[in-house]
Order: sequence, then C-alpha cells, then structure tokens
Amino acid sequence: MENYSRKFLIKRPDDTADGGDYRVKLFENEKSAAILESDGDTFDFEVIAEVTGNEFYSEKAVADRGGRLLTFEVERRWLVKIPERLGEFESHYIEQAYLAPEKGFQGRIRRLDDRFIYTEKARTGSSMTRIENEKEITEAEYRELMGHAILNVIKKRRHIIPYGGLKFELDVFENTVESGYGIMEAELSCESARVDTPDFVEIVREVTEDGYYTNRNFASMDKIKLLK
Repeated sequence: MENYSRKFLIKRPDDTADGGDYRVKLFENEKSAAILESDGDTFDFEVIAEVTGNEFYSEKAVADRGGRLLTFEVERRWLVKIPERLGEFESHYIEQAYLAPEKGFQGRIRRLDDRFIYTEKARTGSSMTRIENEKEITEAEYRELMGHAILNVIKKRRHIIPYGGLKFELDVFENTVESGYGIMEAELSCESARVDTPDFVEIVREVTEDGYYTNRNFASMDKIKLLK
C-alpha cells in the first residue's frame, strides 16, 4: 500500500472510494469526517484542516477516542454586568495566549491555576460549535510555547456558576477599559439545548455570533474594550 506524505481532516464525502493518487480513511463511530491521505493535492474534498504530524489524529489517539475523529465544543456567550454575588462562587485564575494559526487550527496555551493546557481549535461553519482538541502540558512546555505567542496575554478570573443544570463560566478580565462587565459562557450538549441564564446576572446582550467578543480578538487589544 502506498505511503502518502500528507494527511487532511475532511468532511466525510458521499463517495469514499480511493483514487489513484489518494486514500480516504474512515473511522468507527465517526460519521461527519474522514482522513484524506495524499502527497498534497486535496482533490476537491472539503478540507477542515491539515493534520500531517498532528498527534491528535494519530491512529492511537483516534482509537483512544473510540474511533471518533472530531471532538466538539458547543458554546453560547453573553456580555453581562458583573453581579454583586459573584464572590460566592468557585473561581480560578487564568492566563492564556495564542500561537500563530497553522494548517487550519488556532493554537492556545493556558495556565489554569497550577495546571497548564494546550488547546487547538478549528471552525465548523457554525458560530456556536468548534472542533476542539486539548491536552495537559508541563510548565516547562508552557513557558517554551509562551515564547512563540502572538498578540497580548489575556489575564482573567473565571467564576463557575451552576444554574439550571448547566455550568456557566463568567470571566472578569484584567486590563479592561470599563469596569463592571464580563463575558459569560455556557457549554452545551447541542446547539438546540435549552438555556436559562442565572436570574441574578443582568444580560447586556448575547454575543455568540459576534466575533468581536472572542478572547482571540481581545488579545489583539492593548486594553480590552468590552463595550464597543
């Protein structure tokens, strides 16, 4: 069997037969995507990202995920006024930075209290859903990757608010133009999941579909402006 030099994560095509210059690999429990192996040409398949050498898409990693290629994050986001009772809830210090986008993925490194995490994300075509791959790294690895960070480092305190069967995360950022505002997120099981926001948190507006209100965009600001 021919060994091809490059691998691409593609949306699963209707015709999965191999061609003379490529191979399409299907995986157990994955109905939305496949792996295209070739020497660089993508043959009009719909490419999500290139995964050549990406450990998240090794045979072992996919097998460890039960034969799934894709790990999704479904999330909604709101601009909110910071409630007075925020101090009642569990909170964590977060420091995070971004790496230069590569092969369709946006890399992010994060310090969460005393843990260090590498995450890569890719778009799916929906503002609510992203492909997300995550692993813990060492502090030394984090420091090394920080040397390759682009833009500014985001620093914030994340407050965990259990409510209505969901876990809301309200981020209060350092270095903001305005005080008294934050970004609240909730991770959902699917895009159509019902969401009842905490009744003691005043919602300014939902910003799920507004690219301005992403941490990646905030990292481009010398001073974060929450009210545009």
